[in-house]
Amino acid sequence: MKFYASIQVLRGLAALGVVLFHVSDMLHRYSDGGGMFCRLSSFWFTGAAGVDLFFIISGFVMVQSTASIAGQPGAGKRFLVRRSIRIVPLYWLFSGIMLLLVLLPSTLSGQFFSLEYTVKSFLFIPALNPVSGLDLPLLPQGWTLSYEVYFYLLIGLLLCFPQRIIFPLITLFFLVSIAGGVVLGGLVFLHEYPLLKVVTSPLLLEFILGSLLAWFMGKTNRQPGKSVWPGMLLLSGGLGLLYFSTFLQQNIVVPYRVIFWGLPMLAVAGGAVILERYTKRSWYAPCLQHMGDSSYATYLSHIFVILALSTLLKKGFIPQLLCNDLLAVITVILCLMVGSLTRLYPERYLSEMVSGKISGKS
Repeated sequence: MKFYASIQVLRGLAALGVVLFHVSDMLHRYSDGGGMFCRLSSFWFTGAAGVDLFFIISGFVMVQSTASIAGQPGAGKRFLVRRSIRIVPLYWLFSGIMLLLVLLPSTLSGQFFSLEYTVKSFLFIPALNPVSGLDLPLLPQGWTLSYEVYFYLLIGLLLCFPQRIIFPLITLFFLVSIAGGVVLGGLVFLHEYPLLKVVTSPLLLEFILGSLLAWFMGKTNRQPGKSVWPGMLLLSGGLGLLYFSTFLQQNIVVPYRVIFWGLPMLAVAGGAVILERYTKRSWYAPCLQHMGDSSYATYLSHIFVILALSTLLKKGFIPQLLCNDLLAVITVILCLMVGSLTRLYPERYLSEMVSGKISGKS
């Protein structure tokens, strides 16, 4: 598997985008809305496209990471075990913290315990929140992991086949299921059936886009040319299209999300890996790669920083003298710091512990 440092950097930027989106939402809800940061809310709204970038990166990495094991006996099991070690322990840790907040009095007002909903949340099974009615798990940002786990399960089941036919099969399966979702959408309200909504979502196409990018890069083993312009054009074009989407704001709903966010993020990822392959040198600061290493931890943990500061804002504990711009900077830094510390300690410890136990049993 070829390692692309630029992909790791993009992971970090995707997590940062999601953080900025949630910080902007927090300030609009619980502050006076003043300051430059709040005036740029339409720009921070596109930070939600970090999720689309995550999906594209996931498709890209899965093609690369399974290239050497596809068709081997037990490949699917080994793949699913590695993926489980990577995502489950930390997700369960933060879901457990959120469950504790639900159970404790005077913490999350308006929430109450539901056994069925809690079990489904821990098992990545989409379910409706019993209070809000939204199809979000106990740890709200974990909704994306339902898509990831679905994608992983399909790959694991198909790894008994040669790699050259695995992703055509997944692509065909996704296209048929999405088409089925279009038909069903005219008959039932898919938002009332969260599991059905996930397995027929157009967002699944973003995994395929990332897979196609990996396939293309695998076919072009030679240097892409004597100029950096192809990569630069893709990267700048993707960012330009993303900026254009800021004028659409809330009109970007799931059926159009792949077009307005998925395709620009594909161009950004493609431009980044082409530039890295051609230049063979770092075009980014090392801290960005560290942010990428911590991206999963940041993605899961930042909600607790947001919740803490939201509570302080609602109760008036944050002085009015602290302007929104400074508060936004402090919040983002705290989110990144918590993510980095989580990656260095709980995430690494839990992964090593679970990996050791699994190795000891095998």
